Amino acid sequence: MNWTKKLFFLAIGIVVPLVLGVFFLELIFGSWLREDQWSKARALNIIRDIQINYDVENIYGKTQPIVTYTRDKNGLRGSCKDNKDINVLTVGGSTTDQRYISDGKTYQDYLQIQLSEKFGKQVCISNAGVDGHTTFGHLESFKIWFPLIEGLKPNYFLFYVGINDAAFRSELYYGYDRFKIDDKSIIRSTLRQKSAIYDLLRSLRNIWYGIRGKGLYVGHSNSPLSKIVYTSTIKTNSVEVQIAKNTEGFEKRFLELIAQVRSYGAKPICVSQPHLFTKFVDGNNKGVDNVFEYAGVSYNGLDYDMSISALNSTMMRLCLENDGYFIDIASKKFENDDFYDYVHMTHSGVKRLANYMYQEFVLQKIRF
Repeated sequence: MNWTKKLFFLAIGIVVPLVLGVFFLELIFGSWLREDQWSKARALNIIRDIQINYDVENIYGKTQPIVTYTRDKNGLRGSCKDNKDINVLTVGGSTTDQRYISDGKTYQDYLQIQLSEKFGKQVCISNAGVDGHTTFGHLESFKIWFPLIEGLKPNYFLFYVGINDAAFRSELYYGYDRFKIDDKSIIRSTLRQKSAIYDLLRSLRNIWYGIRGKGLYVGHSNSPLSKIVYTSTIKTNSVEVQIAKNTEGFEKRFLELIAQVRSYGAKPICVSQPHLFTKFVDGNNKGVDNVFEYAGVSYNGLDYDMSISALNSTMMRLCLENDGYFIDIASKKFENDDFYDYVHMTHSGVKRLANYMYQEFVLQKIRF
């Protein structure tokens, strides 16, 4: 037998067992022969049963180069031992998720400690934030994800939202709110929902991004905040028309969210968010250039601030009209080092945020 045949049979001896091994692993651990209730939730970028160590030396320096980020079997962050013990479920995007804040040091963790001490009993706050989610994604979470969390019946749903919706959203933010399914991606979509190997590779990818210090779905940058240039002095032409349209869509979706909250017998707590896209310079409010683009038009920080202010006003009105609460964090004072970019907070920022929230919980008599 010549060397060509030997190599051929050697290859067959390696490839065939490998293919068979993958086949049987898929049958055993995949969802090809059984219905996986969580398959649809994965399409919403919900990750479960994972712990990632993020390299954040570029944010916090050598004193704290690593943060630990954990999601439990239900895709939630936090220390709640049992789903039925969850008193507050926080809903939002990356500023709720806090990917670069260590377990035990999120605003939910600090607020939980303060409220437990205040009421003399364990108050449990769980984190259902997902990077990149808008109110479109939050609605999907209520319809697909939250029903899978057995025993979930919180007293309150806390919405820390608006940051992503302010950039003009007229449909699902595909790739973030939900993976887009079309004819070209039907194979990938099927693998995402049913394949154990695909799920494993996705988890490994998450860990790899963590090692490299990158955000999974939405970019988290370490912007040199001391060098931010505020040059925009006027709003973009006709931005008011676009803001009115965006706010109208947001209002419809938020009313749906409130209806979902009521279906749990819970109340909404709505919270506005601060950002650094605008700043008063020499007595004038100025904005950062090119904050976001929509329909081929670039919008600045003044545009963004006007947009999110409209969303905050709408959220406040809807929450108060529906037996809920509104906490205006956007008007509170934060320092530059409370942020590591324009919207995401450092450990000092989330601790200050928790303190403000706690003060408002007490002031507004939000009880457990």
